[in-house]
Amino acid sequence: MALPLRAEPVAIFAASSLKSALDEVIETRKLDAVAAYGGSAAIARQVAQGARADIVILAHGEWMDWLAAQDLLAKDTRCHLLANTLVLAGASGARDIQIQSAEDIIAALAGGRLAVGQLETVPAGQYTAAYLEGQGWLAQLTPHMAQTSNVRLALALVARGETPLGFVYASDVFAEPRVRALFTPPLGAYPVIRYHMARLDGADGQNVQSVALALASAGDIFQRSGFAPVPAAQKERCK
Repeated sequence: MALPLRAEPVAIFAASSLKSALDEVIETRKLDAVAAYGGSAAIARQVAQGARADIVILAHGEWMDWLAAQDLLAKDTRCHLLANTLVLAGASGARDIQIQSAEDIIAALAGGRLAVGQLETVPAGQYTAAYLEGQGWLAQLTPHMAQTSNVRLALALVARGETPLGFVYASDVFAEPRVRALFTPPLGAYPVIRYHMARLDGADGQNVQSVALALASAGDIFQRSGFAPVPAAQKERCK
């Protein structure tokens, strides 16, 4: 007698900044899921090209809007999962720095590069660009940047000492002991950072729904990893 085929694990495509925390959630909550990580833009494009995914978690609403415009999201499943903040990170032994001008950052670089996600496509880079543009510093600092395809690569450049500074998420410095936040831009100086989660159209199985609900209820683990909860008044909260 043939045994019934076992359902495949739920496939989660997630922003690279979630890796440490999401891996812990999957392990500790014993979820029947596997996660693949990358830049949010790359994930959105892979999904649009037919990559098998059940749940997507992206670090910028723009890319979830893009998927929604192509009718790739399951109806009424999109929500705000987490929040984050932007920091300027350096080596763990470095001192805090005061930033009041582009010249302050250039001086702190001491001839090195500023690691950032790609300014136009990587969410951390987009938030960084918005902050620097708002301060009037972007044009001056762009020639000093080392732009990467996702934020964890920018973090790695700082951790390995290949760049003295990098704009990353607050959660990234929790995941990497070789770096620390040296400066935190004020809230309101760049768009709020929200992680958007949604199920893909056709991913309607009970296991997929259970995993999505488990992720939405794992705020304790995410917060220990440096993420912030979505404010209670925020629309599109996960249920």
